[in-house]
Amino acid sequence: MPQARDAAFREEMRRAGLPGQGPLARLLARLRAAPDTHLSLAEVTRLVAGTGLAASPRDLLRQLETLVACGLLGRLPSTAAEPVFDTVPEPHSHLVYEATAQTIDLDVSPETLLAILRQALAERPGEVEILIRFRGARLPAPSP
Repeated sequence: MPQARDAAFREEMRRAGLPGQGPLARLLARLRAAPDTHLSLAEVTRLVAGTGLAASPRDLLRQLETLVACGLLGRLPSTAAEPVFDTVPEPHSHLVYEATAQTIDLDVSPETLLAILRQALAERPGEVEILIRFRGARLPAPSP
């Protein structure tokens, strides 16, 4: 099974216009294998430490932004000082609990999402904020 997964992964990288092997591919594989799907730059730095992928935070940020631009990672809208990356690139919704800094993926139908919002607004009036992000077009892959 790992060979099939690796082949699918390499094909995903190629479709995005990136090499199927090398540092970017290894970084994305490590991120996708992480138990958490939402990672800050500091968390990514710790995650790759000691794996041979270690780079300066600036280089790591550049690599992460390349993966975002190619649609292989998402980036959560955030007012935090450092960006938060999402290893689930497909469009989906999130619940963010500010008190615990927990972000939960919601891959639900529009009807279910509206029901969740209605319930949250009813149960916690004045405590719920809603953010709607309109995604821009993806950028072409950078030249090697």
